[in-house]
Amino acid sequence: MAGLACIVTTAASSASAQEAQILDYDVHGRLVSAYRDRLAGSNVTTYALDGADNRAARSSGPAMTASWEAETLPHVVGFAEADGWAANINQPQHFMTYGPYTPDVPMGQRVAVWRMMVDWVDVSGSSSAVVLDVYDATTGEVLAIRGISHASWRTPWTYQWFELPFEMSASRAGHLLEFRTWFVPIAHVRVDKIGYR
Repeated sequence: MAGLACIVTTAASSASAQEAQILDYDVHGRLVSAYRDRLAGSNVTTYALDGADNRAARSSGPAMTASWEAETLPHVVGFAEADGWAANINQPQHFMTYGPYTPDVPMGQRVAVWRMMVDWVDVSGSSSAVVLDVYDATTGEVLAIRGISHASWRTPWTYQWFELPFEMSASRAGHLLEFRTWFVPIAHVRVDKIGYR
């Protein structure tokens, strides 16, 4: 695979912003992925080709340092469904996913990332369908928490990325971290993957 990198610099009011973009091409010169690194966070877009070598699909999401498929993580409620782990209104309120008990999160400002979908969207709804948290299993402390309401999704049955910033201080080096998904039985929710950057 050959790659091309270009750096674009733009000025934004009193500060200047810099963005780097790395484009990867296959041996036939077709764009297969684009990586964008900017101050607000990194993003990866990948392209799939059909049998006739036409670009058939595009997938975008945040670049992650590490990620786990939801169905491979521990869970108390829910069931395997298509490409993820799901729970519906017939399940009790509890953890859809927890773990992975990783000791490898680097120090500094980090962002936990979930890719999830819901069966219906209520733009006026304020009740949380899930509550996301970053949990230090070594000390028993919640480092960050965020409720995701029905109004947070743009469309039903479509995966969407949700982020939760947290700080990994030097005193937590080697601690076992979890990225947990607490399910509230007011909707059908599916989690595809969880990670951090």
